[in-house]
Amino acid sequence: MSAQQLRTPFRTGVRRALGVVLSFASLNMLGRLLQMAAAFIVVRSMAKTDYAWYSLANNLVGALSMFTITGISTGLMPLAGEAAHDPVKLGGILASAGRFRAALLFFGAIVGLPVFVNLLLHSQCSLLQTSLLVLAALVSVMVNIAGQIIATPLNLARRYNIPQWESIMNSTLRLVLVAAFVFAGLADAVTVMIITVLSPLPTMFGWMLPKSRAHVAYGQEAVPATTQRLRKHFIVGLPTSLTYLFEAQIASFIIGYIGSLDKVADLGAISRVALILQVPIAVVTGVLLPRMSAEQDGRRLFRMWVQSSGLALVFGAFILLCGWLSKTYLLMLLGPEYAGLEGELVNFLAFQVFAFFVTVVQTPIQSKGWVRHSWVRPVFVFGSQALAASLLDLSTVHGAIGLMWAGSIGNMLLNCFLLFNGWRGRASL
Repeated sequence: MSAQQLRTPFRTGVRRALGVVLSFASLNMLGRLLQMAAAFIVVRSMAKTDYAWYSLANNLVGALSMFTITGISTGLMPLAGEAAHDPVKLGGILASAGRFRAALLFFGAIVGLPVFVNLLLHSQCSLLQTSLLVLAALVSVMVNIAGQIIATPLNLARRYNIPQWESIMNSTLRLVLVAAFVFAGLADAVTVMIITVLSPLPTMFGWMLPKSRAHVAYGQEAVPATTQRLRKHFIVGLPTSLTYLFEAQIASFIIGYIGSLDKVADLGAISRVALILQVPIAVVTGVLLPRMSAEQDGRRLFRMWVQSSGLALVFGAFILLCGWLSKTYLLMLLGPEYAGLEGELVNFLAFQVFAFFVTVVQTPIQSKGWVRHSWVRPVFVFGSQALAASLLDLSTVHGAIGLMWAGSIGNMLLNCFLLFNGWRGRASL
């Protein structure tokens, strides 16, 4: 076979893969732009105190989602990838995951709710508002869990655009509802949180679920052997899950307790700008992760990893440059109360770019379940943050972001170790 004949299938494969990624990314970009529009409207229309409460409620959603969804993701994707072409078996795996995650949510709520309730009350949020925000956060997590389970068979079947259109539709509905409430003068932390919870329901269950049924036999019983494997992955990955949870939330906790409520709002507001980075992260989780999970050829897996890591580095640098050049205009979108946060904005954007790169690099760990020895992750992350804490002013936004930087660097160090063992075949359970 000639060199030209060898190159033709390669070029065809590259064009096909690029077409899939561009299609997925363009739809996700549209969805994220709608989310950003709603986020900027919310930031500009709310008083700083209300927005701080709303940010804390979103942190609760993130914490519980991390404990439940991230808690067994290293087990779910390898198991689902094994059953990608067997609807009945896949249905049993998803049923096992759904039941197990419900149990995780229950225990996570018992531990996490007192902390967040105390933080909200400490921030002068009334008992009624605190109760409504916490209830809305719990419902939001349950909706997120259902959404991930429904989208899993679609992603494995490479029907990537269906979840993206669902996201666009529910983002549009949320934007319309938020704008209507703002125009009516009814937008506050509670009403916006309720809108956030309710807007995905019509499109998720009325549009995406029927399409997902074509690829999986829902209604199966949970499989004890599958639940046992998921439990094993969860137990082995528990230190990692708790570390991610601590790493993601500690900055908000500390700045909320020893800083001021305004600083919580500042940190929450500038984090809205980083929503644009959710586009490539969605490409990773929606396209790359399922592909790696189903890929059995080690050489192709390694090539996929190298190429995606290189693209992540280039894209991250481009986003950081654009953010630095447009920092003043981005703060104008947030409103006059957030003027003067140029340095904090660029610092946070740089952290998010680094975290995005770490997410791409660690994809084989999640897709192939390379979690052996991951119990040492707290040593790397907490050790890095403990060293950094003595050098940072944690009552400031820069100090809070610095603590997040330290945790992410520690996390990257352990990922390098797991990847080294994984490529040598020594990291699987």
